[in-house]
Amino acid sequence: MFNSPLLDVTIGLVFIFLLYSLLATSINEAIATLFGFRARMLKNAIVDGMLSNTSKDGRWTSIMKGVRSFFVEISRLFFGVPEKISGPEKLGLRFFDHPLIKNYGASRIFPLPSYISTKNFSEVLIDEFLREFDHKLPEISQHIHNRGDKNLSLDQVSLQLKNSKDSEKITELFSWYEDFYKERISHLRKPIIDRETLEILLMHLRNSGNDLEKFAEKIENWYDDTMKRVGGWYKRQSQVIVFIIGLFFAISCNVDVIQIAGKLSVDKEARDKLIGLSIAAVDKYKDDPRVIKKSMPDGTVVYDTSKAGKQVNEAVFNSYKLKVDSVRTMWTGEIEKTNDILAVGWGDYGKNDGFWCKIGHVLKESFTHPKKILGFLILSFAVSLGAPFWFDLLSKLVKVRSAGSKDEEKSGEASKTTIKVK
Repeated sequence: MFNSPLLDVTIGLVFIFLLYSLLATSINEAIATLFGFRARMLKNAIVDGMLSNTSKDGRWTSIMKGVRSFFVEISRLFFGVPEKISGPEKLGLRFFDHPLIKNYGASRIFPLPSYISTKNFSEVLIDEFLREFDHKLPEISQHIHNRGDKNLSLDQVSLQLKNSKDSEKITELFSWYEDFYKERISHLRKPIIDRETLEILLMHLRNSGNDLEKFAEKIENWYDDTMKRVGGWYKRQSQVIVFIIGLFFAISCNVDVIQIAGKLSVDKEARDKLIGLSIAAVDKYKDDPRVIKKSMPDGTVVYDTSKAGKQVNEAVFNSYKLKVDSVRTMWTGEIEKTNDILAVGWGDYGKNDGFWCKIGHVLKESFTHPKKILGFLILSFAVSLGAPFWFDLLSKLVKVRSAGSKDEEKSGEASKTTIKVK
């Protein structure tokens, strides 16, 4: 029952899904490392999410802006095109221009940190508030003096503010911004704190009772909640990229899952060879980080950039090199063996034509057969589920098959013993 052809076919298909999931994961991670996807998403989440007004752009406008920023980043990395910042300076840009955050960048090629600790976020943000207070001290002093809250001269008000506690400075800064947006004071300087961000900060300041330590804790909790959502955003982005990679390999290698399932159901020799590779894969990949379910919200490894400089720079490049090497190893190893066993690929199809003509023939052959398209899409969707899912399922199926084989062996031995007694 457990050692049936149906189970073997299922194990073979799950093994194929695992292999291409591992390959797609390595390629996706290499691309993400090369172009700094995590770092750019972290910056966007802070600059355009936490520390700015909610975007009024529609879905397609947001997608087009994202595509544009991607190509701008590529131009900046490879062609030295300087980054252009339009519009007024904002709190988020000030945050990433802070010496501490800039120091976390791995190198000029990777200037943005892919990870910022909760403590560092609150410390840098509060430091930016204090710096903004110093910038706007003349306006804040004049504002308080005009209100007539204190029977002091303008210089005395300014001196008193300068010598006040940090919590009082931040309170007065937010109060000035609150009146700024109520248009009760003149617009002497462009604001760096957006209205919606100010409302959130005022809420946290009130809930902390104007206590600086409690205010920092509120900011840290706010940051942690945002990072959980960013993890989900990054995971969805990775799934889309992995799906596209899976579809590319499905078409280029002619990995038609429906056709493969049919071949395995009738070809016992191919089925047995694939089962052997599947059993070996369970032991081979059990400690592979690509199949381990991680505790990070986005399911990926991030580098702690709290140790900036040469070590981080080397870690990023070594990570990229390891992922590229793993792609090469997998392609020349299990995937090549599996493809040979299943006889997948396009073989001599269009061999007498030029390269681009052959590509045209392959695409035409791929997309003129609905059944084949479905076979390709099944692999793509399977790959997007991730290597941990398929490794876990493969391990369970192999255990079930092994248990069934042992039970059958015991039954066979018991039958032989009974016959001898008779």
